[in-house]
Formats: sequence, C-alpha cells, structure tokens
Amino acid sequence: MSKAFILAVERSGENLGLEIMANAAQAGLDLQWSGVVGSRLQAAGVQNIADGEVLAMIGLVEVLRHYSRLRRLYGQIRQHLQAERPDCVVLIDHPAFNLHIAKMAKKLGIRVLYVVGPQIWAWRSQRIHQIKRVVDHMLVLFPFEVPIYAQAGVPVHVLAHPLLAQTAAVPNRESARATLNMAADGQVLALLPGSRRGELERLVLRYAETARRLREQMPDLRILVALAREELRPLWERLWKQGAGPEDARLMVAQTQTVLAAADVVLVASGTATLETALMQRPAVVVYILNALTFAVVRRLVKTPFVAMPNILLEKSVYPEFLQGAFAPAHVADALAALFGPAGPVQVAKLQKLRALLEGDPPELLQRVLREMLA
Repeated sequence: MSKAFILAVERSGENLGLEIMANAAQAGLDLQWSGVVGSRLQAAGVQNIADGEVLAMIGLVEVLRHYSRLRRLYGQIRQHLQAERPDCVVLIDHPAFNLHIAKMAKKLGIRVLYVVGPQIWAWRSQRIHQIKRVVDHMLVLFPFEVPIYAQAGVPVHVLAHPLLAQTAAVPNRESARATLNMAADGQVLALLPGSRRGELERLVLRYAETARRLREQMPDLRILVALAREELRPLWERLWKQGAGPEDARLMVAQTQTVLAAADVVLVASGTATLETALMQRPAVVVYILNALTFAVVRRLVKTPFVAMPNILLEKSVYPEFLQGAFAPAHVADALAALFGPAGPVQVAKLQKLRALLEGDPPELLQRVLREMLA
C-alpha cells in the first residue's frame, strides 16, 4: 500500500481533496492517507496529524502575527514526513506555507503534487521559478493558467472544478425554501461572509448595517446567513448584534448551497463562494476588506482589474465589487436592492458561459496523472 500526505484545511480545499481522493480510488490506487486536514477529509479516512486552523489566517499581517504557530505546524509536518516517508504530498492552495512544505518534501525525495497553485497570473509571477524547482506536477482549476506553467516546463493539467458537479443538481428555489421551512413566495437575501475568522472580524459589522439599510427599503425581506463552520457562530452573533443587524436573520451552518438555492440575491465575500454563487445563477454583489497593510501591498502588485473569480473568468464586471473603503453599507444596500428588480435577470444572463470555462481535462487523464504521482 502506498502512502500519501495531503494538506487541505478550508472548505474549498477539502472539496478539492475529496475530488483527488475519489479520482485516486477510481484509478485503482490503494492509498494510506495522512495529512493536515479539516473534518470532512478526516471523515473520508485521512489521519490528521496536526491542527491546521492557523492556515485559515490570510494576509501579510496575519501571517506575521501567527508566525510561531506556523513554525510549530511546519515542524510537525517535517517530523511526520521524515518518519513516514510518503510516496507523494498533495498540497492544496496556501502557497505562502505550502511552497515551503514542497521544498522540504523535495529534499526528502518525496514527489509533490500541487493543486490550485499561487495566483501567479495575478501577482508575484516570479514564483514560477520556485514552483519549477519544488513541484513535480500542477493541477490547476482554470484553463488560462496552463500556458503559464507549460511555458516554464512545469507539467500541468486542468482539474474539473468540483463546484461544477456540486452545483449541477441543486434544488430549485421552492424546494430549497421548503427544506428550510420557509414560505415559497417573498424575497430572500443570502449573506455569505467567508469562512475565515479574520474575514468575519472585518466584514460582519458592515454586513449588519447593509442588511439593516436594505430591510428599511424592503420591510418584508427575509435574510439567510450561511456560515461555513459552527465554531464561527459565536463571533458572528456577537458582531451581528453589535452592528444592530436584523434580529430575525436566520443563521445556517454548513448549508451554503441550500441557502444559495433559496435566495433571490446574494451578498458574498470575495473567494470561492463567488464562483459557487455564479454557478448557481444567483445575482450578487461582492465585497471584501483586507488588513490595510496587506491591501496596500496587494494593490501595488496585483495585475488583474477584478477580484471576483466570475469577473476574472468572464473578463468583465458582472458582479459589482465593493472593496475596502468602497464597502459603504448604504451604497451596497442600493446595489442589492437593484438586483431584486430587472437588473437581477440581466446579471444572471451574463453568467451563462461560465460553466463551460471550468470543465477541465477528461477524468481518465487526471487518473493517469494520479497513478504516476501517487503509486
């Protein structure tokens, strides 16, 4: 039996990890999995060797603040890899951390499969040289990334985005509302604030004020909140109350797609959830706030005109983006209100081409890659 190590701690990363494990099984690989993972991958049979919650921190300042915890996690992984010597490490996202793990693995003679690499198409393109030295094979999610790696001599294939399958058979609006014990009629706003504590700390107060202002315009509006994890509930509830958000907003944990299916319009934090929202054909406004220092650095380096992946893929501003100080609740509430009217269907019509851009390489090709890497 071969051994594989996987690192994936956030919801989107775990989705990709489950996809990799399923394809490995379909390829006939008998693997013993260990790693630093969240609860879903643990339930799928991965032995978790350390607490990876610190990797949910994002941004330059947050990394510096938690440096000692990151060093401890790095040491735990190094000790595990030295003792177990897996045949391959599967690293998902988190480039600032995972490229160090990749370098360590290469020194130990362990193959490195990297999934969802750094966004070198947007910023820090020089990282391609580091990737070439420490990564044996890249699996990317977007076809436009392939030439970047191929031209640098890094073997690369496109993984079909797991959200394609996950959003292919979601319930319709009426069924979703029935599941949530809601009336079928009326207007519903969904709030998706992100899956990281830092995101909630920066966003929830403005979410609360935005929802309050929109409720003033639409007194019968119902509000659903989709939280990624139960442990975020106390933080959300404290900040929502502090921001005087509507008291009847319903909080749902780990039910994002049901919430999206039930919604008419979505307020979503920039991240994978924007793509999920778009694939489910929901009108939306995208917001985000970074630490001020992190944003100052990113603003100087990022080369793309958009931050929301649907906008990047479609190469136009379909979802309005309100970032940093531009996230003014009064303006965002007005933008959301417009989407409950004729602007909503117009926006959705522009999303129709998105699914075709995410189909990826044939499954048999991916399984061949996994046999080469994991056997």
